[in-house]
Amino acid sequence: MGKRSATWRVGGILLGVCGVIGLGGARTVGSPVVAQILIDGLWAVGILMFAVGLNRAGSVVARRPLGLTALVVLALAPLIVNLTYTLTPVQVVSSEPATAWLASAVSWTASAVSIAAGAVAATQIARLGAVPARWRRVPLWALAISVGCAVLVQVVWVALGAAGADQGVIAAVGVIGWIGYLAPTLGLGVVALIAAATDDPRSVQVFRSS
Repeated sequence: MGKRSATWRVGGILLGVCGVIGLGGARTVGSPVVAQILIDGLWAVGILMFAVGLNRAGSVVARRPLGLTALVVLALAPLIVNLTYTLTPVQVVSSEPATAWLASAVSWTASAVSIAAGAVAATQIARLGAVPARWRRVPLWALAISVGCAVLVQVVWVALGAAGADQGVIAAVGVIGWIGYLAPTLGLGVVALIAAATDDPRSVQVFRSS
């Protein structure tokens, strides 16, 4: 087993476990806080594994600075933000309107930064050629599904607020939310495992990024 396929196996398993724990939530580990930290930690280590690789050939961005930086930001942003929330007393966040507004602004900013980093990273993966051609655009699809589902959920919730909630619609929104969560976690993890199992190092050539 080459180091590239080993990298993708480890990264795929980490993302897959991240998705599974997310599905189980607190029931999986007994505490919502522990579950969130574990999810963020698995996500961070999994993405960093794909970014750096066990060697240069294992890196999905060939360790090029732009792609590497984008993946590091994508990996660490959720962990840093959620750890900050976890370590901040609830009373501090909820007692002052200004503090609550700041917390909301930080959350939205972190989401925007993560989406931007994901877009840059996925574009670099598609362009650089460090990943076989049939898999290069999978991260772009995962990002599109995740962002699309998040936007759709927000639109539906706004509509529900104006028209009143329906249980069937609420259930559908929940399913859409889970699809958006699973696409870049369990979905990418499964694809990475398949890619590792069918990997042929001779099929890849790394090109310079303009």
